[in-house]
Amino acid sequence: MFITHLLGMPLHSGQVEYLRQTARRKTRINVLVPANRWGKSSLIACMQIWYHFYKFGIPPGNRDAWLKAEYRTANIAPHSAQTEAVFKAIHQILTSSYAIRTQDAIVTNKCQIEWFYLKNKTLNTPPYRQSFLYNSYIEHRSLGADKGDALQGKPYGIITYDEGGRSLHLKDEVMGNILPRLADWIGPFHLLSTPDQNSPSILYHYELYQNGLNLVNSTYTQEGSLKENQLFGQEQIDEQYSLYEDDPMGPQVLEGKFLFGGDNLFSAEDIIEAQIEDLNDGKRFIEGHKYVIGTDTAMGSDEMVHTVLDVTQKPYLLVKQTASKGNSKSPQRHLNDFLDLYDSYSGHKRPQHLVETWNGESANFYQSLPPYIQTNTKCYGSWQPEKLVTDNKNQKRPKTTSIKKADILIAVQRLLSAKELKLPKIDSNRHPDGADLAQQLAIYKEDDKNIPTDRVISLALACWLANDQSKKNLKAQFIDW
Repeated sequence: MFITHLLGMPLHSGQVEYLRQTARRKTRINVLVPANRWGKSSLIACMQIWYHFYKFGIPPGNRDAWLKAEYRTANIAPHSAQTEAVFKAIHQILTSSYAIRTQDAIVTNKCQIEWFYLKNKTLNTPPYRQSFLYNSYIEHRSLGADKGDALQGKPYGIITYDEGGRSLHLKDEVMGNILPRLADWIGPFHLLSTPDQNSPSILYHYELYQNGLNLVNSTYTQEGSLKENQLFGQEQIDEQYSLYEDDPMGPQVLEGKFLFGGDNLFSAEDIIEAQIEDLNDGKRFIEGHKYVIGTDTAMGSDEMVHTVLDVTQKPYLLVKQTASKGNSKSPQRHLNDFLDLYDSYSGHKRPQHLVETWNGESANFYQSLPPYIQTNTKCYGSWQPEKLVTDNKNQKRPKTTSIKKADILIAVQRLLSAKELKLPKIDSNRHPDGADLAQQLAIYKEDDKNIPTDRVISLALACWLANDQSKKNLKAQFIDW
């Protein structure tokens, strides 16, 4: 094998299996979920050198033309610091200085093709770049916030994404920039990463992972257990297993399992199963159908979100969700947009509406609503409108709506787990710099201080209202025995 003989790099059983399966299946997308200390960086380095040595993808018919043809690959990561590990590994392998653990001592690899590496053309600062004979080179790039724009305009023989699960825009990067850049030379894409519980891309990462387990959409997935890495040392392996013995993240850290954090409120499987393409473009008003609307108001850079559910029957359908930054419009324009939305789903029976009212801005929003909407609106939050009612002592007192945050979130959770809620598969109203509804659901935690929540809360308000209306309808039913 090229790697073991010419590079002098020993491979453990998991690495061999990954190389064998991805080469045999010729899958376009390959997903590796490795344990810590599995050997991900060295595997990437070896694959990259292998592709450059043979220039996979360029027809070998005319040798002189083949030698002169420019060839490039890319190793990418969310941040520049994450590209350094593979850059160093490639340098060490091709200079016979890669440290290898044996039972007795530490030795270095014996590379047979050191002449292939053009060290004098190496760029040692980010963005790193390494050149080789036959007019080929590898770019080490961080995608950061550009969503892969740095890859535009050039074909690549292979792209490896180190810790791509930490990306904020993984789906946009893969579909918009990575796969198109591999089309010319029919190159593969390798996503080698542990799941990041706090990344808005975790749901898409999980979808790719599931696709690969089921071998669909030209995708292959492999989990990487620490026990496969016989080069690491049994004593070190045992120590790691002992360290994570009672840790709920142990299966991910040690076995390469794809786990969601225990404090994630909504199941990834439930979110994915709830998504249907039929709702991607929304659904217009249908006479005779019943609708509810949940509004999460916004200040500053938060989003003003309105969610419309068709609750005529279960499963409830998310037929419309609009979102816009609070500071992107004047309060009057935000109000006008909502009035248009509300009226567009009003027929003989007007929609019930639940609005978040935790601050003065949201209170102003409620008070600006026309009476025919206020009549059908409840408020969720510390501010409540004073609606006088007569108590059992014939006294007038303010009527308030008592709803807890846990109540509205549980409403979503129950509907999702019962398969009684359907969502769009593609969010047509996604902000370029924000997370869409599915992403916000995937990373949502009860402690939501540092994560985007506006679309989730708007949905939750609508779901609570849907359940509230359902309970009222049940109370009004008569049963003929």
